[in-house]
Amino acid sequence: MALRSNSICNRLFLLLLLIHLFGVSIANSRENEQLAGRSIRLPFKYVQSFIIVELKLENLIPVNLIFDTGAEHTILFEKKWTDLFPNVYQREIRVIGSDLQQEIPAYVTSPLGLSFGDQYSINTPLIVLKEKINDISQVIGEPVHGILSAAIFNSYQIEINYKLRLIMLHPSSKKISASFTAVPIQIYKNKPYLSTRICISDTLSHSLNLLLDTGASLSLMMYSDSTGNLQLPDKMIPGYLGSGLGGVLNGYVGKINLLQFDTFKIQQVITHFLKIQTSIGRTESQSKAGLIGNHILDKFQLIFDYKSEKLYLKTTKSYKKKIDYDKSGMIVISGGLDLNSFYIAHILQGTPSANAGLMENDQISKINSWPTSFYSLSKINRLLQQKAGKKIKLVV
Repeated sequence: MALRSNSICNRLFLLLLLIHLFGVSIANSRENEQLAGRSIRLPFKYVQSFIIVELKLENLIPVNLIFDTGAEHTILFEKKWTDLFPNVYQREIRVIGSDLQQEIPAYVTSPLGLSFGDQYSINTPLIVLKEKINDISQVIGEPVHGILSAAIFNSYQIEINYKLRLIMLHPSSKKISASFTAVPIQIYKNKPYLSTRICISDTLSHSLNLLLDTGASLSLMMYSDSTGNLQLPDKMIPGYLGSGLGGVLNGYVGKINLLQFDTFKIQQVITHFLKIQTSIGRTESQSKAGLIGNHILDKFQLIFDYKSEKLYLKTTKSYKKKIDYDKSGMIVISGGLDLNSFYIAHILQGTPSANAGLMENDQISKINSWPTSFYSLSKINRLLQQKAGKKIKLVV
């Protein structure tokens, strides 16, 4: 079955979790004091525009966590690992999923050790979901066990070098190179926010406070609700945006003319507009109007300075490069024990995938005459991001 790519459809696998602790605070983290005063290098894998860090829980259990500036706390998606430790759960709480609607039961643990090879270790309380909601690993194509909050490193300058695949933790007193541009940010609930100007069209613009979210595999998301505070582009695609913890995300996908912050300008940005349908979601949208994800952040070398509330940016070679997006109209996920089987999770109507007769839950067995054993999920998604008109043959 062949399809040609010519529609505007982008994947959204948003991992935003909003932690509601009902007035109960979580204890501070305690780091390895032997590393004080040193710069620390933490390598990562960059998969499907997610920053994945390998570490060990209690120096025993290897886990892969998504490095997330948009998460207030560090989270494990299931409790099979923490169940191994006696008397580890301190209390039960409820968290709000990425759909801003569903409340998810979870536990707060006593401080547990996170070790990053011989580079760094820290003891910190974790939030552990009481029940496994869905398998984020399927949409990334790599085993992922939770979210690593960037806030546990907030005593450092946090440098993210996407090209070198490195997170570098520098002493807060380190002098930053003049090649970086300093931009003020606001730190609220351990998360960084940036003042921006959004131009929806040539005549319509908004000044918005946006979360800088390395846990989001997208360019830009903006919240829309029934109040009509945010005017939307004239041309948009309604429907399914993707999946996150807590449920399906529905809204619209369109393009805005311009995203600007300080002197930096990103044009023709694929933007997701998420419908806010609950009082919880509307409360969250009052503190921020949306978020900026890795498809824009990875155009820069970044240094977050939480203490001084500044972001330092330096453009990379990809700064002016157009952001690739899926043009097929389908979302593919991985499955099986080794995540090496591939299934169609969603089809957007009126797109090449729908016109070719593909259906949700179809298993893909061949791509361009090659068995899918020769492919990873990342490679499949890169194929679906090729220029419009490119022909792809699938056997399902």
